[in-house]
Amino acid sequence: MERAVRGRQRGAPALPADAATLWDAHAHVIGDPDRYPLWPGRRYDPPTAPLPEYLDLLDRLGVHRGVLVQPSVYGFDNRCMLDALDEAGGRLVGVAVPAPDSRPRDLEALHRAKVRAVRCNPLSGPGGLDVDTVLGWRPVLRELGWHVEVHLAMAEVHDLRTWLARFEVPVVIDHMGRPAPGRTDPDRPENQRLVQAVRDGACRVKLSAPYRYSSDPPPWLDVAPLARAFLESNAAACLWATDWPHTDTPTPVGPRDLMAALDEWCPDAAARRSLMARAGELFPGPQPGERAAR
Repeated sequence: MERAVRGRQRGAPALPADAATLWDAHAHVIGDPDRYPLWPGRRYDPPTAPLPEYLDLLDRLGVHRGVLVQPSVYGFDNRCMLDALDEAGGRLVGVAVPAPDSRPRDLEALHRAKVRAVRCNPLSGPGGLDVDTVLGWRPVLRELGWHVEVHLAMAEVHDLRTWLARFEVPVVIDHMGRPAPGRTDPDRPENQRLVQAVRDGACRVKLSAPYRYSSDPPPWLDVAPLARAFLESNAAACLWATDWPHTDTPTPVGPRDLMAALDEWCPDAAARRSLMARAGELFPGPQPGERAAR
């Protein structure tokens, strides 16, 4: 990354007493392209989004922990994310997109570098992992205690329960199942399938990135009924995330927008704190042999 970082940023506001339990379950870092070349097959050109800026955002939100997810613009090259994990003073864990020919020892090395899940991202095209590749890693995923994060439009999956069961490890669905804009009604069949799967504990879901499927301006009120449906069905299976730095979006998204949306989805303050802490159940503390933060 651009410079070494250890923990909280200088001049950051004091975090609330329970900040150590609060998580942002999905964010990305984008480094200097001279050091971290972008994948030639990417669909967009992102601006840089360095680690210090992300840690500053967490501090401003009163959140201590975060999850860095490998962005599609890097394909299978996880170096930028791994360097950020190494420089973040133990605040962050990772979700990787390993090369399809990765062996168990490669995933074990990622585990030592604070990675705790793989991302299956069919929406990204050739630069993402397909389902069959991830299924081939099931034994090592179980051994490491990892889960699978899936970025896929649920409208494309009709027998969702059978599809989820194939992974044989916990599954987290990104961004409320990526409904199409104007199709966020929780009673639509594709949304109802996911709500029911969350209700029954067949998967978890991230309440994140509403601007990617909303037809409204912030706080994206047309998405609120779907978010509430997930929370009402099984709040314990819901995770909250910023999706920072909001790549490939036409209009800027600010922290106040994110928190205003969260207030709409979850008006009760105690319930919001519980939602923001939920990712801690998926990501245990550091294990012996992990790379030490610099």
